[in-house]
Amino acid sequence: MRAQQTLSTFRWRATALLLLLALLVACSGPATPTTTTAPTVPPAAAVVNQTAQTTAQTAAQTTSAPATTQSAPSPATSQATTAQSAPPPASSPTRAGAATPSGTPRPATATARATGTRGSATPATAGQRPKPNTSGNRLLDKHRLVTYYGHPYSDKMGILGEYDPEPMMARLKQQTAAYTAADPSRPAICTIELIASVAQGSAGADGLWLLRTPTEEIETYAKLAEKHDCLLLLDIQMGYDSVANEVQALLPFLKRPYVHLAIDPEFHMKPGEIPGEDYGSVSAADVMGAARVLADLVVQHNIPDKVLVIHQFRHDMLPDKENITPIEHVQMVIMMDGWGGPTAKIANYGAFVRDEPLEYGGIKMFYRQDDPVLTPQQVVELEPPPVVVIYQ
Repeated sequence: MRAQQTLSTFRWRATALLLLLALLVACSGPATPTTTTAPTVPPAAAVVNQTAQTTAQTAAQTTSAPATTQSAPSPATSQATTAQSAPPPASSPTRAGAATPSGTPRPATATARATGTRGSATPATAGQRPKPNTSGNRLLDKHRLVTYYGHPYSDKMGILGEYDPEPMMARLKQQTAAYTAADPSRPAICTIELIASVAQGSAGADGLWLLRTPTEEIETYAKLAEKHDCLLLLDIQMGYDSVANEVQALLPFLKRPYVHLAIDPEFHMKPGEIPGEDYGSVSAADVMGAARVLADLVVQHNIPDKVLVIHQFRHDMLPDKENITPIEHVQMVIMMDGWGGPTAKIANYGAFVRDEPLEYGGIKMFYRQDDPVLTPQQVVELEPPPVVVIYQ
């Protein structure tokens, strides 16, 4: 009897143990292998496409700011701003047919006219500003010229190439009015500065690295200026030609009472130099020769005194500047050229105009490169006050 009880107890325990083991197996599930899976590597083409997409997104985020951040304030900004400046050029040129015709002037490689970085190390000795001649009709003693600069065949050379003539004149008149509002004591006169001879990036058949603007094109802008009671300033770049030759070519226009002259030493080259790659210069003798031609025209044709603008943004552009002296019947203006921020522009104006006095001072503004563009009020408060203000 006792043996039967022992056997029953053993069977019960064995059954319970089997049930427990079965339960454990059911809960744990099948065994899982422990092999390691290597990470998936995209094909090379996929990596390239991802990089290109990222670059495109970055470029879209870093696109240059709209023109309003680097140009004269728009009249729509505020009533106070309206009296300060004309609207800047549109971001895209609106001039019809701005492409350069075959055989007509093309600009040389663009030269960076940055202020504060392009001047030679040693400035000329400062001196007392010569007193202007009082004979004849001294236009700049009473007025300020506000000028739009450029060439109709290129939107890269200034605002004249960005708009058709009449829309350009409307903007010029608005910019001119802003200066009269800023300084009523010196009413501003609208002026067109047309590049009459354009330095080239190659020598050309005559080896002068220069092409002259066709006479009929100059005539178009001469009539435009006359129609709107404005002045015309003809700018010469020379290349390998002489100042005297370029002035001689313009005599039929310079005889007119409303046409004046500008000399750009930057593009007057010495042998071996290339316009747009090297900086040129003009001697005092060249400047004085041009001035005497203008003075003779005034006397011979009984016309108002001529304005002679001389561009400068490096000391070595006028290496003997101290020998340039005012003469009767010609009003000489040193034009501080070069783009940059207000601090650099004002400093260079002091270096080239205030500290190296000639007769009158001028300053050039760049709608797109100056950041920000000086307002008319800031310009007229410079010392000495600029009597010619050019916009490119």
